[in-house]
Amino acid sequence: MLARWAGYLALAGGALLLVLVVIVAFDPASPAWWAFFAVVVLLGAAALGLWQHVRAATGQLGMWAAWLSAIGAVGLLVAYAVATNQMNYDPAAVEAADGSSYPLAPLWMVTAGAWFVGNLGFAVALIRARLFSPIGGWLVVGGTLVGLAVTAVLGVNVPPAAMLLFALFGVGWMVIGYGALRPALEAAT
Repeated sequence: MLARWAGYLALAGGALLLVLVVIVAFDPASPAWWAFFAVVVLLGAAALGLWQHVRAATGQLGMWAAWLSAIGAVGLLVAYAVATNQMNYDPAAVEAADGSSYPLAPLWMVTAGAWFVGNLGFAVALIRARLFSPIGGWLVVGGTLVGLAVTAVLGVNVPPAAMLLFALFGVGWMVIGYGALRPALEAAT
């Protein structure tokens, strides 16, 4: 079932991320942060579904990356958000210098990191196999690396406008999703 909807999941996840990044860049205290959980789930499912289409072409890298993205998404959603009952966003807590407001920050970093690394690896597997859209794969790779580098360097002091760098990631997934749907669209005409 994931394989059939994977292109649509990638399009929806990329588009939602693009909208959220713009909202958060202009209003960091926006409740739109909540929707990032949906992006993670949509793109984790998209990677796993797309891999089912192209498993032979993407090889071991595609398999491991797709599963890492999906497991990172589930881990992020279940372990951090649901099981710990810590689904809240408090802008004042982000500014807390001592970090005591986020006792589960290591769990957040591991699961979010797994999801990002899975997406990065899957995009590289798609680029290597020249599948769907190499341009989309490069946008995902660029968005991931630039966004993570800025976040790693600036930490919690990331200026809201820097969130716009993650737009590359969302656009890349939209291009990959469209590329995955293109054969089905051409067959329908």
